[in-house]
Amino acid sequence: MLLMSAALYSISSAAQETQYISDMMFVPVRSGAGSDYRIVNRGLPSGTALLVFTVSEDGEWTEIETRGGTRGWIPSQHLQKDPPAGLLIIDLERELEQVRGERDQVVSQLNLSSSEASEADETITELLATLESTRTELTEIKRVSAAALDLDSLNQQLVAELESERSDADLLRLENVRLRERIANNQMLDGALAVLLGVILAVVAPRLWPKRNRQDGWS
Repeated sequence: MLLMSAALYSISSAAQETQYISDMMFVPVRSGAGSDYRIVNRGLPSGTALLVFTVSEDGEWTEIETRGGTRGWIPSQHLQKDPPAGLLIIDLERELEQVRGERDQVVSQLNLSSSEASEADETITELLATLESTRTELTEIKRVSAAALDLDSLNQQLVAELESERSDADLLRLENVRLRERIANNQMLDGALAVLLGVILAVVAPRLWPKRNRQDGWS
């Protein structure tokens, strides 16, 4: 047993780094580099971030530590350097919720004339369609995430769509600001015209009616 322990603990040095439990896994943590060692944690779920210390000489076991301070060994095959698909999906959903919130805020601020409102409605409809398409793609990713799906290209596409949606939201904000400035300028112009009209009436109106000659005494 001592010889086996010495062999299992012949460790190749490795720089500490963060790795993750791979998809669809609950991995037990053992007190040593082997399946015959005592279990110190019955199962770390998929997506758990771990601090990696060393790897056994045969490369089959890795010494790790959780953020909660649990330290032990797990099979190296259950570790991956990149966050699993489940975490990526959660991050993308959070991004989508933020974009939806920005979209709703822009929509609530739009108080446009009929023609300008129609143009804004078309833009908002396109934005809603894009969001629905992105939501559908996320649903599809969830459905097939357990299979060997290449998530990299889909993630890049989703990120690009999110950037496009942010740009659309920014354009809507800019359009709203410009419209409000235009409305304010029109109101100032209307007020100035009203004042000018009042001055003109005050000057011209008395001249439209002739003055009556006042006669004193008997004719």
